[in-house]
Amino acid sequence: MKQAYPAFVLSLTLLAGCGSVGPDYSAPVLPAAQRATSFGAPIAGLGPGEVEVQWWQVFDEPALSQLIQQALAANHDIGIAAARLDEAKALLRESRQGFLPSGGAALGYEHRKRSEVETPFGEERSIETTRAAVNAAWEIDLFGRVRRSVEAAQAQAGSRQALLRSVQASVAATVAATWFDLQGIEAEQAVVADISQSQRDSLGLVGQMVSVGAATEFDRLRAEALLRNVEAVAPDLERRRARATNALAVLLGQAPQGFKPPQARPGRETLNLRTLQVGDPAGLLARRADIAAAERTLAAATAQIGVETAGLYPDIQVQGSIGLLAGSLNALGDAGMQSNFIAPVIRWSLLDTGRVRARIAASEARTQAALIAYDQTVLRALQETDDAFQANRTAGNTLGLRLLEAAANREAASFARERFAQGEGVYLDVLEAERADFTSRRALTAARTEQRLAVVGIYKALGGGWEICERAGQACSGAAAVLR
Repeated sequence: MKQAYPAFVLSLTLLAGCGSVGPDYSAPVLPAAQRATSFGAPIAGLGPGEVEVQWWQVFDEPALSQLIQQALAANHDIGIAAARLDEAKALLRESRQGFLPSGGAALGYEHRKRSEVETPFGEERSIETTRAAVNAAWEIDLFGRVRRSVEAAQAQAGSRQALLRSVQASVAATVAATWFDLQGIEAEQAVVADISQSQRDSLGLVGQMVSVGAATEFDRLRAEALLRNVEAVAPDLERRRARATNALAVLLGQAPQGFKPPQARPGRETLNLRTLQVGDPAGLLARRADIAAAERTLAAATAQIGVETAGLYPDIQVQGSIGLLAGSLNALGDAGMQSNFIAPVIRWSLLDTGRVRARIAASEARTQAALIAYDQTVLRALQETDDAFQANRTAGNTLGLRLLEAAANREAASFARERFAQGEGVYLDVLEAERADFTSRRALTAARTEQRLAVVGIYKALGGGWEICERAGQACSGAAAVLR
């Protein structure tokens, strides 16, 4: 009979590898429309080549590359995502411990004094019991509860890994967008300063002409009003600049107070970029970290169905203990004090079947929701990409038209000032021309900014940038190594 328990345990161990309850996970198959080899009709300036990993280098802005490197190392959102990944990995290690026995050492002492009624004749009423033992329990994973738990934890860790990559890509794109927004505001401030100086010169000229009777006081008042109209733009631009600077500081993990952004290159009239390589839909879906996160979340939800389904079946454990039992601490080392046992334990909550089936139904519903969320993530990725392509085309066309408009208005303003200075025409023509010049030059700076932001939007939609974090020595865990 002593050999029955080991044989029983061996049989259960062999059966434990037979299979797991619940559905086996398989990655969802995308519809054919989402597995296309191209993004549709060709768009000027975009090519099907491989997407560049360090996409910000296409701007040829050393300051921008430096800012992105700093953000990847110090950004707090990245640091939070990295910490959550570490948490998921730790929980995965804990789940894998379910394959191993659990237990530990125990030392107990009891002193009890029995009543006279319960004390047998001739025995002492006081009893001392000392026990030292090593206890262990091992779950025989016959129906795969532990295996499914490990699958779920592993998928959850994969989801957290993908979410970290998604945050890294998003931060890189946001830094670039904030940087170009800041550059655009500074370029607009330069336009306001230049136009303000021109208006002061014009006001001085009108004042001289009023003094000699060549212009009227009405003309001088109109000139002064236009100058104040231009100057009134400056405070709001300064507010916007401070706001963009503060946003950039936070992205870099720094306090806004005292932060000074690096010096930018002077703005160019156009953004001369080589053809942007955007790949194909299959590459997009493989690169977008949010899609990978949604797929891993679906895998975790599927595995959880198996965890809950295992509740319908018996929970089988093998419990054992090796120890010493004596009447006093000094007697633990005496011969015959050894006390050992090994016992299989089967628990089956037959009365909880309704609760278990409700939990299974809830897990199945969560899995269905995860599948729909995955499909929605794919659709949104395709939508964002197409929107970004269209925005880039529109921004390029708008910039071209704004360049022509600004050149024409600048020449018209110069011509109107010359005519008025020579005593030809009326000052109203000068006012209208200078007002149009001011408006078109501001619109041009906005159009240049929008073109740069449109390019950033393309790369953000493509989901790239996080790949550099896979390189050795690349600091991408954010929060500057947990705030040091």
